[in-house]
Amino acid sequence: MKDREHNTGDSGSVAIEQRIDAPSKDVAAYIGDFSNAKEWMVGVESVEKLDEDSYRLLLESPVGKLEPEAKILEHRDDAIRWVYTSVIEGSGEVTVAPDSGAGGADGSSCIVSYTSDFSLRSKMLNRAARFVGVEHFARKNGERSLLRLKYLMEARRY
Repeated sequence: MKDREHNTGDSGSVAIEQRIDAPSKDVAAYIGDFSNAKEWMVGVESVEKLDEDSYRLLLESPVGKLEPEAKILEHRDDAIRWVYTSVIEGSGEVTVAPDSGAGGADGSSCIVSYTSDFSLRSKMLNRAARFVGVEHFARKNGERSLLRLKYLMEARRY
């Protein structure tokens, strides 16, 4: 698993990749349904669909439970991209690409990339979150999320 953590002032970002031994089209179809986020994204306790492309999430965080709303900006066969519209400033994206490396040339594996940038809209909560290590928390949850996704996809438990 490759990861990068960045501090850009009052906001943070995470970029992580994971190789999964499952066809990219299957993985992309699963993550493309945003309501599945609670099954594979660590820290997401619930997902409520508000309309065609908007959702409310219940998230565990170092500063307590948060309920941001997210709007899907793009949904392709190989990616889903969203922006937070409340509580959190920022966005996220998950892309899936066939793995052409060793063992993946037959289409049986893929590389999943997760990127996110974020800050809390409340300056006081954002300072508290940064003090308790929200970037480290987000990176660890991202890593665990991609490992959970790997398990679900490779065990065909979706």
